Amino acid sequence: MKRILFPLALALVILATTGQAQESKSTTRFERQHKPPSAMGTRVAEYEVNLLKSLETGNQVAQAQAVQTIRDLEQMFPAYSFAASLAPLEKKLKDANADPVVRVLVALALDELHSDAGDSVIRDVANSADDKGLQNLCKSLLVRSDFK
Repeated sequence: MKRILFPLALALVILATTGQAQESKSTTRFERQHKPPSAMGTRVAEYEVNLLKSLETGNQVAQAQAVQTIRDLEQMFPAYSFAASLAPLEKKLKDANADPVVRVLVALALDELHSDAGDSVIRDVANSADDKGLQNLCKSLLVRSDFK
């Protein structure tokens, strides 16, 4: 009986600890554990530059992957501003000839910046986009950002 209860209790403690870490903004703890702030900022800036180069290619899969990676980095490193991403993402979102999936991912990435500049780009697209699905998404992102 003890052979069963001890591992079960240990597993429950590990699960409880993991749940608390998820609730307590584990991304900032992740940042502190793995890189000092200056090195983290430099490394994220390098990734950002390389990802923005992928946006300029004609390969739609590479563009979608680059935007998704930017979104992931925004969530992992909320202290980093991602200011260099704003103009290329805005250009891609407003490009009517861009891949619709890439445009949706860009709208989501701009929303996750939690910035007034990103919200203004989303507002422009919400008011002027030809793609009704994208326009509705942008409107819903604006409503969601107003409640935060």
